[in-house]
Amino acid sequence: MDWETGRVLQNGKYTIEKKLHIGGFGVTYLARERDSDNLVVIKTLNEKVRQRRDFAKCQQDFLNEALRIAKCTHPYIVRVNEFFQERFLWCIVMEYVEGITLAHFVEKKGAIPEAKAIKYIRQISDAVMLVHARGFLHRDIKPLNIIWRKHQDEVVLIDFGIAREFTPNLTQIHTQYYSDGFAPIEQYDKRALRGAYTDVYGLAATLYALVTAKTPEAALIRDRAILKGETDPMLLPQVLNPKLSDTIQDAILKGMALLPENRPQSVADWLQFLDKSDESPHVPTPPHLPTPPLSAVGMDYNKLRELLAGGMWEDADKETTDLMLAVSGKEKEGKLSLEDVRKFPCRDLRTIDQLWIEYSDGRFGFSVQNQIWRQVNKNYEEMGNIIGWRRDNNWLSYSELTFDINASQGHLPTWGRRGRLWAVLALRMRKCSL
Repeated sequence: MDWETGRVLQNGKYTIEKKLHIGGFGVTYLARERDSDNLVVIKTLNEKVRQRRDFAKCQQDFLNEALRIAKCTHPYIVRVNEFFQERFLWCIVMEYVEGITLAHFVEKKGAIPEAKAIKYIRQISDAVMLVHARGFLHRDIKPLNIIWRKHQDEVVLIDFGIAREFTPNLTQIHTQYYSDGFAPIEQYDKRALRGAYTDVYGLAATLYALVTAKTPEAALIRDRAILKGETDPMLLPQVLNPKLSDTIQDAILKGMALLPENRPQSVADWLQFLDKSDESPHVPTPPHLPTPPLSAVGMDYNKLRELLAGGMWEDADKETTDLMLAVSGKEKEGKLSLEDVRKFPCRDLRTIDQLWIEYSDGRFGFSVQNQIWRQVNKNYEEMGNIIGWRRDNNWLSYSELTFDINASQGHLPTWGRRGRLWAVLALRMRKCSL
């Protein structure tokens, strides 16, 4: 049950004045500290989370948030005063920043003038660089997590709830949490390469929102549209705000490049684009996806490409199996679980599929098999008959399969010969727009 006004905590040290906000995990209160008579913010887990089976883990994650913020002392990061345990609940006591979030600021007053928006973004960028120097990614930079400090015309970064430690250029497993419009494509994958460029996207998207008063198109929607050969559906900032300079539009688009490798690799690198002056008028085009191979986890697909190009179909088939294990980090286990298939990175699934289609002239590939699967109303055995995995109502052994360009359409790759996993793979392909 949430705390009511007048509730006393820590033997009278703090008194709750009012509830400020209830989020997906936490609840924040405005409270008054007895000794100093200052207002503070107290955050703890909300009632819904307290009822969860994994409440103990949620408590630990919450405590980790407090420790992360405490390690990042900066003028533009909300200050942590202390954390304490009230009965069974951990609480974070933070400074009270009088003001409103930039999301509410824009909602009330509209787009922020370019010079002021840049000022705010520079302040938050400075804070984020410290976060990165401490070995963390914020992962949730957006106007709703930035408070405009009243009377001082400066901003403060808040909410480190999904911040995580990271090692540059290392594939890591992070919770799939994202704010549509502000999260980069890699945050939609559970297992992916992450780095400072992940927060660069959030900074650029936040600048987009500040100067246009519009939330940018979600990265996943942009990705799917481009995959279909359509133009990037994200409107250029200058379309929404014709007064915006080319320099700022360029900086936003570079920071919001869909692929991590196409973005500035650090916040400092991105800020350099804000410093470039306009030498000649031009309208840049939105970022677009280059041709494969692409990977969410930094996988090298050159060997598969070479095997397919050389017509070495059986070796390419075995390489495909090895790659799928490696992408999921399951080389030791030697097999994928249902959950692994459900969460298989879309970019890697597309790359594998596109390479098979390209070098078989459209004859082989997961999407080819999926099309046949749908044509037979998702009858797995009938699909097996059509693509040559079954003969006389019996499934063929691996040695009996045909590793030749003249094999039945959809015959390769053979990874789908795993019974119940095929239906899960087909569902994943649908979500990945294959």
